[in-house]
Amino acid sequence: MEKLQVDNEYYKLYAPDTLKYITEPMNEILIKKITSLNSLFGITNFRKIQINYFDDLEKFRNFVKSFRGSEENSLPEYARGTYDGGMINAYLDNNLIVGSKLYNSKLYMASHELFHIMYMELILKGDYGKRIVWYDEGMAQLMSGEKDYLLDNKSFSDYINMVLETTKEIPNLNNLSHGSNFQTSTYSGYDLSYIAVRFLEETLSDDDFKALMGDYEQIKKYGKNILEEVLDYYRKTRQTTKI
Repeated sequence: MEKLQVDNEYYKLYAPDTLKYITEPMNEILIKKITSLNSLFGITNFRKIQINYFDDLEKFRNFVKSFRGSEENSLPEYARGTYDGGMINAYLDNNLIVGSKLYNSKLYMASHELFHIMYMELILKGDYGKRIVWYDEGMAQLMSGEKDYLLDNKSFSDYINMVLETTKEIPNLNNLSHGSNFQTSTYSGYDLSYIAVRFLEETLSDDDFKALMGDYEQIKKYGKNILEEVLDYYRKTRQTTKI
């Protein structure tokens, strides 16, 4: 276990001092996101969370594998954050450029993983078999605040153009799972999941969007063929280029 850095009413944070350049500004962000996530899930408070951050990738992987087992495929090679043990666990580089896009994304890693935890406990009731990966990942990106920089129209248009240019295959979202088919040379499961969920937020009423969290059959219906509609929608509304 790393050094105890924060112990407040919301969470405990264990991390090396080398990560203070991320963890100190993260604290204010996380407390605000805890409030907004409580509102999303319709609760007044959630249990106290433990956060375990590492600046050594091997330490992080070994820690997570202590929950999953030591099998080589138990943790995807690209994984940098998990919620094993009901905790937020992550590897963070200790020399990112402050203010860079990657640095800013790490500021929101805890709120990303917190969404996963709350969704698993409050909606899925601990039943991992009900988890629909694309939806869970899309919601975590949307609700964590990590992609709030895309709320600007120009930034989002540039982002959609990038997704259109790099997406060489349009998968059935329901078939995506963490492992070899989530991030491939022909598409990014993270990008496609995010734009699908953002599309749903923009086109559904607030009540319907919230109700969807527990409507697994409807989520699967969307996942089967929503990407064609989503990409076409954003081509038109954001005046993006075609693939």
